Amino acid sequence: MGLFNKFKQGAEDLVKGYDKVKLNKKLTYEELLEIMQDGSYPCGKPDITGKGIMKCIRFPAVDKYLIQVAVTGKTITISKIYSGTEGFVKEVAGDLATDGWYSAVNGENIDLNRMTRSIGEELSKLLKAKGLLKE
Repeated sequence: MGLFNKFKQGAEDLVKGYDKVKLNKKLTYEELLEIMQDGSYPCGKPDITGKGIMKCIRFPAVDKYLIQVAVTGKTITISKIYSGTEGFVKEVAGDLATDGWYSAVNGENIDLNRMTRSIGEELSKLLKAKGLLKE
């Protein structure tokens, strides 16, 4: 891996807190969760939460963040969000104290960004095995 690729990967770990997976057909949350049960994830076992348009698949919280999976049409979005107001307040306070650099040096932020990609890769593998991944 060249220096440019290492820099690019580091920048992605720092900034990109989401991943997308494209499907070749629509899935319900229940169908997706059933497929996801066969996977191995770094942040625990996923579960469906919410009702109606607020439904999503969530993983257990890791520190002040959690990872959620949303289905919109034929697109699955894996994203990192705050696990409540406490996490949000800590992040804002850190950014205020460090003039916006807290997010850049926050190890939790970088680790969770990597986890979103890891979950996206695992999900892609599972969907490909079922013939549901858009190539």
